[in-house]
Amino acid sequence: MHSKTWVWLGIGVVLVLAAANLAILTAFPPGQQHVQEPLKRVDWILPFGPGFEYPDPCESPIITYDADTETWYLRNATAWNRTISLDDRYSLDPARPEDIRYTPDIAIEGDKISLDFFVRNLAGENCAHADLTVTTGTASLNATTGSPEGDVLPGAATALPVDDLAAGEWREVRVTADLPRPGPEELLYLTIGLAAPYTLTTPNGTPIICDLREMSSVVSGPTLTGGDAIDPDYNRARLPRASATFVVAGKDAPEPVLPPTLRTV
Repeated sequence: MHSKTWVWLGIGVVLVLAAANLAILTAFPPGQQHVQEPLKRVDWILPFGPGFEYPDPCESPIITYDADTETWYLRNATAWNRTISLDDRYSLDPARPEDIRYTPDIAIEGDKISLDFFVRNLAGENCAHADLTVTTGTASLNATTGSPEGDVLPGAATALPVDDLAAGEWREVRVTADLPRPGPEELLYLTIGLAAPYTLTTPNGTPIICDLREMSSVVSGPTLTGGDAIDPDYNRARLPRASATFVVAGKDAPEPVLPPTLRTV
């Protein structure tokens, strides 16, 4: 190859590199950082309950049961029914957090307790219908240690239907559960849970099945078969869920004592 050819080839390479650098500077001027995409989350219907506010059983709302009159009442109902700010937990864009607030509105009627949970559709699909699952569990509470003990007695699971929840929409849903009947000096620990649906149906009738293997994927249509089969038990056990907890006390039961906190000197 002649020396002039090498010269022209070198000039061509320099011009190509200069053009590439100019394009980069035009797209990302100096001092301007590249805008990153929001962090991905599990794309599904997410529930929220007030249980996160009482990490210890003895900090949960206390319901007193009077066996003589067969009545329950919630202590300090006004305080427990205050508005809760969810901060940016369920914002569509973490870079622009929404000020989402909701109120549990805990109420007791007869032998039932009802309260509002919060749900938001982050599945990226309009939901025409879905069935969330309400569960309950009851255990004995040791008044001295402030901890549940013994077996947890599960109640019957019930379906909570949700209709017409558009993509990105949030809503308060009413959950109702049976109240246990403790003995006069007994303390019980009641947990009310709400699990996200395993499937949702879109307005055109297409079923969307939750698949948590990829953390943020869903599969449309019928369940896959073969090597890519979805394990429904795996997914149902790991569905997003929320809970609310209560102490149900007999009228003569001792006040539950907070467990000691370990402190470093």
